[in-house]
Amino acid sequence: MKQFYDLIEELKKGGQTATVYTIIGTEGLLISEAVNKIVETALTGAVRDFNYNLFYAKENSIDEALDAANTLPLMANKRVVILKDVDQYPAPAHERLAGYLNNPSPSTSLILTANKIDQRTKFYKAVEKGSRVILFGTLYENQVRQWTRYRAKSYGLEFTEDAINLFFEISGSELGIIDNELKKLAAYIEGKKKIDASDVEGVVGRSRVYSVFNLIDAIGERKAEQALLLLKKMLNDDEHPLGILFMIARQFRLMAKAMEFHKHGLSAGEMSKKLGLPVNILTNNLMRQIKNFTLDEVLKKYRLFYYADSELKGSIKSPEIILDDLILKLCSRAGEASV
Repeated sequence: MKQFYDLIEELKKGGQTATVYTIIGTEGLLISEAVNKIVETALTGAVRDFNYNLFYAKENSIDEALDAANTLPLMANKRVVILKDVDQYPAPAHERLAGYLNNPSPSTSLILTANKIDQRTKFYKAVEKGSRVILFGTLYENQVRQWTRYRAKSYGLEFTEDAINLFFEISGSELGIIDNELKKLAAYIEGKKKIDASDVEGVVGRSRVYSVFNLIDAIGERKAEQALLLLKKMLNDDEHPLGILFMIARQFRLMAKAMEFHKHGLSAGEMSKKLGLPVNILTNNLMRQIKNFTLDEVLKKYRLFYYADSELKGSIKSPEIILDDLILKLCSRAGEASV
């Protein structure tokens, strides 16, 4: 968390951005905000369309990304090149990237993202030596609370102790959802000095929790029609599309981990601790859902979240169309039509 705050504060002061950033972790909202802030700072006053490139390791070769990184900016001081999921590249591509890190273009800010990079590898040593490494690991509960208070303050919000406890009970620990609920509160209690429990109950409401979990459960049971109806209701209730995406993606991550743990013979209690889930949710929901998928299927479907995330952030399609398409593909079985 400290690295996130340090980076944001440093970028607020202006000045030159680093030639290479490597952002490692799984906290999607924090990573997205850090990347956006770097881009905003590097391209201040520049024509963005001519000086911005976005690549995905699963879609683009390392040469495509490095060619862009070595291209001079047009009518600007900096070019920004983002290369996501570099940990998905094979070793030869990592060697090519390590070569660039030894001599990066001074007129480019290259932003690399990865879920995890093995610190024992030569590639990690090259990353550590040739870039500014920023870690965004999964936040502990106290860190989520710290971030929430920090975020609430930026919206001019302050909670009573009862209100913050109720807020966490209802909103959970997914940062994208927390942020969306804070925005709702900011709009609702404009001018009020402190948020109390009745504000939280009235604005956030317990019903949203059940909608989220019902949606996830319907997808886990491959009930596409039910899932689409729940999605429509959530969007009509002003749920943030990215928040919905984060929750579905999180469930598929949990499913993949649960499958691995189950394969290795872990007990429900051991799995509960490792996954950070109550035993009743693990046994009554997650373990039932993983019977409907194979591990290979879950891993293949997980790639769909990258495309949906990219489309939600940059496509002219409506969020409902993008998420409808995602849900149909998640619920479809091999060989079935998804549209």
